[in-house]
Amino acid sequence: MIRSAFAALVMSLVMTLGIASLAYAATDAELVEAEAFFGNTLAIFDVVMASSARAAQNLGALMSSVPAFPGEVSGFFARLSETGFSAVGLFFRALFYLGLGVLAEMAYRAVLARVRPRPDAAHPVTMGQRAAWGLANFFGLGIFTLVGGWPLLMATQADPIAQTVVMTYLSAIVAVRLFAIAIRMVLSPFRPEMRVANLSDPDARKLYSHALMIAIAAAFFFTTATLFHAGGMASTAVLLFVLVTRSLVATAVILAFFGNRAGIARMIAQGPEGRPRGKGWSSFALVWHLFATIYVVLSWFAATVLLLLGRAEANELAMLSFVVIMGLLAICLLLDDWAARVDLRNRDPEQPDMPSFAQFFARLGRASAVVATIVLMLRIWSTPWGGIGLASRVSDGVVPALTQMFITFFIAYVLWQLVLIGSERVLARSAPREGESETARQTRIATLLPLVRNIMLVGIAIVAGMIGLSAIGVDVLPLFAGAGVIGLAIGMGSQTLVKDIVSGIFFLLDDAFRVGDYVDTGSAMGTIERAGIRSLQIRHHLGALHTVPFGEIQTIANHSRDWVIFKMDFRVPFDTDTHALRKRFKELGKELLKDEGVGHLFVEPLKSAGVVMMDESAMIVRASFKCHPGEQFQLRRIVYEQVRKMFKEEGIDVAVREVRVRSTGGGSTGAAGAQVAIEDALKQDGNP
Repeated sequence: MIRSAFAALVMSLVMTLGIASLAYAATDAELVEAEAFFGNTLAIFDVVMASSARAAQNLGALMSSVPAFPGEVSGFFARLSETGFSAVGLFFRALFYLGLGVLAEMAYRAVLARVRPRPDAAHPVTMGQRAAWGLANFFGLGIFTLVGGWPLLMATQADPIAQTVVMTYLSAIVAVRLFAIAIRMVLSPFRPEMRVANLSDPDARKLYSHALMIAIAAAFFFTTATLFHAGGMASTAVLLFVLVTRSLVATAVILAFFGNRAGIARMIAQGPEGRPRGKGWSSFALVWHLFATIYVVLSWFAATVLLLLGRAEANELAMLSFVVIMGLLAICLLLDDWAARVDLRNRDPEQPDMPSFAQFFARLGRASAVVATIVLMLRIWSTPWGGIGLASRVSDGVVPALTQMFITFFIAYVLWQLVLIGSERVLARSAPREGESETARQTRIATLLPLVRNIMLVGIAIVAGMIGLSAIGVDVLPLFAGAGVIGLAIGMGSQTLVKDIVSGIFFLLDDAFRVGDYVDTGSAMGTIERAGIRSLQIRHHLGALHTVPFGEIQTIANHSRDWVIFKMDFRVPFDTDTHALRKRFKELGKELLKDEGVGHLFVEPLKSAGVVMMDESAMIVRASFKCHPGEQFQLRRIVYEQVRKMFKEEGIDVAVREVRVRSTGGGSTGAAGAQVAIEDALKQDGNP
């Protein structure tokens, strides 16, 4: 496993360097000079500021025509009346035919509600049922169009103006209905069992009603402005109408953001089943309305400037960019839900938190969608500025450099995620299961892999940063030269730091310790919690955390390797049969070795070394056992208890320390002398 882990990491590093060199070689031929890039950027800001000033002047002139706007509207309808067009008559005809269409669709839905199966909580909704529900909604729209819209068109065929008005507004109605079907498939305000988003019924209905009302208002304003322009209304009056209605729609959208803030935040932070999406999504859910408001304000400002400068396509571009942003959010959420379903289906019950490659592909898809969206937005908003001298600078000088930089960062992000997820999977697979002890290979992976991963991540960040700077025209060669000089200066002035790092490298290569080992460096003793680049973090058994630089370690005693011998001494009387006691210790060692609970902890069984010392009152019998490191303390307690029972069964008493005092006199003088002798003996024995 460790070979495969290191092979994967080395391959990732080689891939990083290879891609970096290829990207650098590719950019070398088409590298934008720094002066050109920053010159174009400054020119863009100058053009934008000049355009904004010119738009402000046009707005001032436009405001002077506000009093004439009601007259323009009345003149528009007067010109229509002169052609024989009757707005009131068309309104009642449209109300009649469209009412028939609504009644036909209601009858269709009533029949559909009778034959539709009742929701069953025991059987979740399948994709086939969702598709059938969507087709049923489209079929209902078709019935409305055929029964109400088509006869209305036929009824106005003799009046071209009336037919144009009907066609324009009917197209807007169909577009709004399609939008309503799309959001109904997600929010399902009236059928909770079909709801995809994690919303309550009140939140889903409120969001649906707000979105539908804003869509109706936007479609009506856009269609009316189109008819005003086609009907010959003055361009200043049409522009004034567009600016006012766009401002109203933008304000309504911002108010809807804040009104539905909590519901949409829950939808972003939690999946359809209530599953938390992650820290990134949770953080975004707290501030999503602020980002959305900023985008709407910027989009409104850019489109307003373009409209005041005579770019009529600004409205379409604003709506297109809004659809792109919404599509990006939907794709990111769908990818996250897909990865969660795959993880749930393939999750290892013993390692539920191990990252999967489904998460990697989901992150890869999100990064691809973000890069594609940024590039697409740059292309969308750079197009309408051609008439004011900005498109060539944006398309030729800035957009290619930014596109190249984003692609470089995208590749770096992919490699970053590969290293992170790959290393986390290796660490998770090498971690011991519950009830198992760590092996040498597992502890070595836990020690070395985080260091190698951090080095690789730093390398990816540095290489990506250099290529990104070169993409916008910054010459990176002086940076390398400066880094070399700074590195030399640091090396000369920080010899202790270099000594620590070099010593740590050789300690790790020699496999002198691993994370989790119990070591003694002379200055600190305890369990290694972390092995960094220049120091060890050692946790003492009393809780203190010691940080020991590698350069200060002269010798290191590792108490967690291979095995450990634990010795125990027992005081027995002089009349004890030591030969029989030795045999009894051997039998006890075999019994403990066969014990299912602790037998596997022994490397060699308990045995007696016989008498190792004698004093005035007892013989010292020594017993020892060999076990796995760290298990001696648990076994010590068990062995002591078993030896106590064995002594009791054999009738062996533990010899207590004795002090014999011989008195040649009597009376109080002899007693006092005996007391002094006892105290002296106790002091000599180390127990004052």
